[in-house]
Amino acid sequence: MSEPLPRVRLGPAFVVVAMGCMTVFFAVPLVVAVVVLILAPPKISVWVALAAVAFVAVIGYTMSSSVQWVELDGGVIRWRGLLTRRVREKPVGELVDALPLHSNLMGPLENAILDAMMKTSNRGYELRFRDGTKLGLVRGDMAGLDEFLDALARELARTREEDATAG
Repeated sequence: MSEPLPRVRLGPAFVVVAMGCMTVFFAVPLVVAVVVLILAPPKISVWVALAAVAFVAVIGYTMSSSVQWVELDGGVIRWRGLLTRRVREKPVGELVDALPLHSNLMGPLENAILDAMMKTSNRGYELRFRDGTKLGLVRGDMAGLDEFLDALARELARTREEDATAG
């Protein structure tokens, strides 16, 4: 039997919370828009409906980059979008950077509390690809991050070694 693929996945509790929040953030504003369109005068209802649709569009765009899992299959990084459910993949060779995630918008006290809760100041990484695609791997939300990153580092080294000997 073959060894399982290195994979980092969103914890089940986070999937349930994310799906619940997405449902609320998508459904409630649209229901409010419909109710206001039916009950309120047009000069009010049109603006409320437009604002609700704009809010849903912003939330949808923001959530579209969330992933449920990321796996490494040989020389390919594959992931499934949480909202879109679409599976995408990129060759490891197209990975150009892996930057640590920071919380610059929070103050020192908030960062210290979060570091204590997570028992690390390393919050995760953002993988960046040549075409501009970004893939966030968040330590607090995803299980198996360290093992995945170790496997990715080994695969990157192997890929770069092959490129060096071929070139």
